[in-house]
Amino acid sequence: MTTVPADLLAAGAAADSAVTSPFGSTLRRAGRVLRRDPLACLGLLLVVLLVAAAVLGPWIAPYPDQGRGVADVSSRVQAPSAGHWLGTDQLGRDVLSRIIFGARGALLVPLLVVGLAVLVGVPLGAVAGYRGGRLDELLMRVTDVFLAFPPLLLAMVAVAVLGPSLLNAGLALAVAWWPWYARLVRGVAQSLRDRPFVEAARAMGVSQPRILSRHVIRNAVTPVMVQATVDLGTVILAAGALAFLGLGAQPPAPDWGLMVSEGRVSTMTAWWISTFPGLAIFLAVLGFNLFGDLLRDVLDPRDAR
Repeated sequence: MTTVPADLLAAGAAADSAVTSPFGSTLRRAGRVLRRDPLACLGLLLVVLLVAAAVLGPWIAPYPDQGRGVADVSSRVQAPSAGHWLGTDQLGRDVLSRIIFGARGALLVPLLVVGLAVLVGVPLGAVAGYRGGRLDELLMRVTDVFLAFPPLLLAMVAVAVLGPSLLNAGLALAVAWWPWYARLVRGVAQSLRDRPFVEAARAMGVSQPRILSRHVIRNAVTPVMVQATVDLGTVILAAGALAFLGLGAQPPAPDWGLMVSEGRVSTMTAWWISTFPGLAIFLAVLGFNLFGDLLRDVLDPRDAR
């Protein structure tokens, strides 16, 4: 009777665990969703293109200097051609290069806004939903004050106080965005605080911060991730609106909303100056919305069954 070496048994067990790991099953589920849903593939492709443009912008832009804002008045207001695929603006800058360089700001601002909103809203919502009582009432009334104002209007007021800039626009939008995550996580915490596994943890003497982190917030990860992905597209639209109004990025920054604003006065004669940046905003928002649907289908346990 032959015996199997212990190291081979350990390697086989590790391989089996890798195959049946949650990460492996999630990847297989993502593959199934992508095969049956062309819109999910489109959303993933658009997000990948946006990230690639943001990371590789200085190397893939046909005119990097013009993408950064350097003018070339000798080629101002040229229609799309072989030399300038998307035309040039009033200062002779290549529109395609400006769009590629603007992808970095279009990605960093939503990441900043959603990241700050999650860092503030998730803990507050978890504490409010788990503790209940007067603390819940106090925290929810504070969130109601912020929710009483439209997010864009509240962000405009905050930018007017802080001063117009790309960073201030992101901070102002974060101020308007965190209550949504507080409300979302509060609902999850309320549904979990009387569950048997939470009561068992309390009976064993587990501290409240540990219960919140290991049981409440961990179970809220999936809805928060899906909401955050969809919000990335919404924030791109809101940041573009602030820049369009002159409250976001300032010239000569390659910002999509600012480019739409700069081209609006010549829409009838040079339609490409504002049309293509507006199309970039549309595709970015569409990509994150479709990518959020993909995450929901992949992470939803009911879909997995």
